[in-house]
Amino acid sequence: MRIQAKGGPQVVFAGIVDSGASRTVLSMQDAARLGLDPTHLDDLREAGAVIVADGSAVACLAPLVPIRAQVLGTPASPGDDPRPWGPIFDLDAIFVEHAIPLWGQTDFFDTFGIDFQRPEFTLRY
Repeated sequence: MRIQAKGGPQVVFAGIVDSGASRTVLSMQDAARLGLDPTHLDDLREAGAVIVADGSAVACLAPLVPIRAQVLGTPASPGDDPRPWGPIFDLDAIFVEHAIPLWGQTDFFDTFGIDFQRPEFTLRY
């Protein structure tokens, strides 16, 4: 997925479509890649804690700026850049200290119809 926050750089992320994640989860390192700084009061705010897969509570930050995303499709040929696919949508992300990108329900699942056929899935919009 290609993600951009507040007019900052467009960054490409690979992640996991996670039906168990209520929101999209990104790491603090991902926030920095997007140009978000937790020391700037207009970028991120403390948002309490979230419960992760092992049942533990982890502190998180929420963005105070819009974050937009678009899925990238499979390149047409090896060596080609991935092509944008589907709509551009608002990403309802939270940031935690360490995480791999998880695409969650309040943005990714609300934007696309998803058919799971293990080990693959199909997106519709």
